[in-house]
Amino acid sequence: MKRFRFSGLVLPVLLIILALPGTALAWSLPDIPGFTGGEVQRTLLEAPSGNFGEWLVRVYSTGGGRTLKGTLMAGPGAGELRTPPEGMKTNDRPLGFGSSCEGLTVEGKRALLEEVPTVGLALAVALADDATLTLESSSLSREELLQAAAALIQAQ
Repeated sequence: MKRFRFSGLVLPVLLIILALPGTALAWSLPDIPGFTGGEVQRTLLEAPSGNFGEWLVRVYSTGGGRTLKGTLMAGPGAGELRTPPEGMKTNDRPLGFGSSCEGLTVEGKRALLEEVPTVGLALAVALADDATLTLESSSLSREELLQAAAALIQAQ
């Protein structure tokens, strides 16, 4: 009988701990070598129907003034990132603005790299089924963007 009373106490305590904000998100936007990171802006994705995760944003900069915006959405509200097969390249011609997309892999994670000539590069990486990392820059090269993404993934 004591065992049932004990389990009746443990289950509600466990549910309360799991429901606390921040316990569901194991992902972050850590420092990147060679960049100075700004403050992390954190937004809870909440609705009347429940908590759907978190949205993190952090702007990184180099000594030369080049910037990189990192966005991380994690939780059930983020959904799954769908990427083309690795190596597949497409563009938006003839009606678009010259954008190109490429499916690739970064540190073993599925990714999509988009280049818009007038805007810059955007890289989206599927960290998990419910976590997506997006890096955007108008001043970094493709290689620098991929290196920054690799550093963020390795730091997780």
